[in-house]
Amino acid sequence: MPEERVQSIAEMIDDDELMTEAIRQGVREELLSHARAGNSVPVSENGRIVWLSPDEIYQRLGYAVPPSTKAS
Repeated sequence: MPEERVQSIAEMIDDDELMTEAIRQGVREELLSHARAGNSVPVSENGRIVWLSPDEIYQRLGYAVPPSTKAS
């Protein structure tokens, strides 16, 4: 079985899809971190700044309940 070639840092940085996914995951993790801490976050919507509550953050990320909690 041939060895899989590992990308260099320069190649990873040049990979637009890889960088976009890494940024997306990082933003998602930070939004969840803020929501778990009970903090609201500002976002831009239609040229205006609005604040998302922790519940709104969870909802926008596709969670019905916070990911670390179990529904009763």
